[in-house]
Amino acid sequence: MPDDETARLALVARHTEDGVVISGADGRIEWVNEAFERMSGYSREAAVGRRRVDLVRGPFTRTAEFARLANELATLAPATAEFATRTKDGQPYWVAMSVKPVVEDGRVVGSIGVERDVTSRRQAEERARQTLRRAESLAVALRYEKTLLTRVLGTIPHVVWWKNADLRYVGANTAFLTLRGVRSQAEIVGRLEGQLDTTDDLGPQIAALENQVVATGEPVVDATVTLVPPGGEVRTILVSVLPNTEGGEVAGVIGIGADISQVTELERQLAQASRLESIGQLAAGIAHEINTPVQYVSDNTRFVSESFSGVLAGLEQLTALTQEPDAAALRRRLGEVVSSLDLDFVAEEVPSALAQSLEGLERVAQIVRAMKDFSHPGTGRVQTDLNRVVETTAQVSRSEWKYLAELTLELDPAVGLVPCFEGELKQVVLNIIVNAAQAIDERRRAEGTDALGHLGISTRRLGDEALVVISDDGTGMDEATVLRVFDPFFTTKGVGKGTGQGLSLSHSIVVVKHGGRIDIRSKPGHGSTFTIALPYAVADDAEGEETP
Repeated sequence: MPDDETARLALVARHTEDGVVISGADGRIEWVNEAFERMSGYSREAAVGRRRVDLVRGPFTRTAEFARLANELATLAPATAEFATRTKDGQPYWVAMSVKPVVEDGRVVGSIGVERDVTSRRQAEERARQTLRRAESLAVALRYEKTLLTRVLGTIPHVVWWKNADLRYVGANTAFLTLRGVRSQAEIVGRLEGQLDTTDDLGPQIAALENQVVATGEPVVDATVTLVPPGGEVRTILVSVLPNTEGGEVAGVIGIGADISQVTELERQLAQASRLESIGQLAAGIAHEINTPVQYVSDNTRFVSESFSGVLAGLEQLTALTQEPDAAALRRRLGEVVSSLDLDFVAEEVPSALAQSLEGLERVAQIVRAMKDFSHPGTGRVQTDLNRVVETTAQVSRSEWKYLAELTLELDPAVGLVPCFEGELKQVVLNIIVNAAQAIDERRRAEGTDALGHLGISTRRLGDEALVVISDDGTGMDEATVLRVFDPFFTTKGVGKGTGQGLSLSHSIVVVKHGGRIDIRSKPGHGSTFTIALPYAVADDAEGEETP
């Protein structure tokens, strides 16, 4: 090769961004460029005279792939590899290597290797894999939560259905299908109201409400429609149709209906529906609460199973050794088997795993007990453990406040039993807890802080009254808002975020039904305190009356 061409090639090799390594016929480095020096941390003087594989450091050197690469470099065969190594001062990086032999006069006289630092690409690929794993985990969690929500909807005695923007059915619960005389979801999904194979007159009435919601974007609440089933009695249905919005546009509607044919039955059902609606709203959070302990119970169970499999295999080996006639060989084999079992590790980790699993199962049991207790409709006005009512409701609503506030629960044992409508009182406590959590969230957003707020719930006996005090350090309310907070349909929340009926209903339950009172102390920027006072003494004719 002409000297000028050799000089030009040497100039390119010196200044290329890729590392260049030239090795001789014995496989030892004769020259490296500056890019290789920067990449590996080895100066030319430190590299020359050594084999390329001598500069590879880290776990890769203990792999079969490394052995293959070393053999190819030693024999001056073409080689390609991509592996993790370390610089001279121990910094990890990834390198993509391509080595080709140099042939002169039919003889292999050395090799030239070109190396590129691919750390950024490998890190990006790893981030992508981690993102994919997180997405897959999220998909599994969402499927679980969807299943739980579907089961919750399936237990609600009131009709629920939902449609897309074209008002074609997307789904409905069992109560809706039964009411309309439809056998399965498949008979309604994807169809317009007029395409259903049903003879009732409910379709045109709810279609009119749905068209109104789609046109205005505003919900229609508590509209009364009638249903005349063939050969049956006229039934009156109280219907609410709500817009399902995405990106500010109405993407569909959600309908909820309750049979109010009998007024007394209606009031009882509305009280229960309100509790179940609350559980439906909290279902995703409850599912997450359950999923967390279940996950580490599953992980620990898998670990115990694997550990037991290893111990069982060791026992099988020990059983086989009972046939060994040579005592020395028996002792040696026994030592080998016992050593392979790693009993110290098993003895240390398995009890811990089982203890964690029991703790997780107890947490799940607590949540399930709280949900079951909260869902119970009650049996009229009876002597009720007020502390249990408060504790259960705080447990069920945990997903609403756990990421926003720290809870302080102070339950006075002296409160004892209080005559009340248990189911409805739980709803009152839940309404106030949820409102408190939302007020704390609003303050945190306004202040741009991630610091947790404080939610305090306490009970105590004061003379002939039992008190439940719920306080928060949220946004608070001015005097004008406090005066109107119990008015029906009054709300300080944005459109679509509140109906204004929660505190109005709470006031009616406490004051009208229980003969108690609700007091509020609040100041803008200083939070709010709600005090529910319930009397211990009630009129004889009120004791034990049925919950309307």
